[in-house]
Amino acid sequence: MQTKTWVLIGIVYLLLVIGMYGFITGENIFQNNMIHEEHSEEFVEESDVDHSGHNQHEDHGTGKSQVITHVMYQEDQLMIQLEDDEGNIPDLDISHEKEMHVIVVSNDLKQYLHLHPEKQDEGVFVINQSLADGEYQIFVDVSPKGKMYTPSANAMQVGEAPTAKTQLEEDVVWTKEIEGKTVTLETVEAIVDEPVQLVFDLHGETPEPYLGALGHVVILDEAVETFIHVHPASNDETRFDAHFTQSGTYKLWAEFQFRDEGIIAFPFVIEVN
Repeated sequence: MQTKTWVLIGIVYLLLVIGMYGFITGENIFQNNMIHEEHSEEFVEESDVDHSGHNQHEDHGTGKSQVITHVMYQEDQLMIQLEDDEGNIPDLDISHEKEMHVIVVSNDLKQYLHLHPEKQDEGVFVINQSLADGEYQIFVDVSPKGKMYTPSANAMQVGEAPTAKTQLEEDVVWTKEIEGKTVTLETVEAIVDEPVQLVFDLHGETPEPYLGALGHVVILDEAVETFIHVHPASNDETRFDAHFTQSGTYKLWAEFQFRDEGIIAFPFVIEVN
């Protein structure tokens, strides 16, 4: 009994001390402890959300394409199907009068086509085009709304004939004549990560506007992996400003449209140091 009595006295004393502390300070020690625990729980949850958001922010802007291209070829028809990284059909902006530009090149870079498939269905574009047997790389050039996209090579086999990739050699003749039209590429000093001017002399010819520009230049490396598509620096001159991030040998096609001969692609090979 005596022990129980002392325990009861101790509890009463403790309650009196807590009560006097609350009376003097105006604080509730029990309530403060509950609030502290609640705040700790909220802090952990908010930290998790912030951390997740930070990671997503880092992922966005890495340059990884958010649009996937599927290329099919059957019975002289080329079909391109698009989907974004969430499995949806991307909306496309018009770029140089077209929703889609497709570059078809053989592995040896001897065959070159610049095509514009038409929309057949949502996310599906088709064009009739006969291709000789061989191996090709297909580059789909589009401008998806709100999505990052970098054209990359889509390998495609037509028939069974193999086509080996080639080793390019820099041109020694910078004037090309095709179908009675002459184009000269002026001396090029191409250095990695520096602006590179590609200036073409059409020898008195004035090209007609082609897809909203005086011309187009498509550039590929000899491995047929790096794709560059540039347009004239202004509306009244055939000068193109390119940028290279890696050294190596590149083949380019300068496309101009003539009133009497239509569109002609003039090929050149340059070295980037």
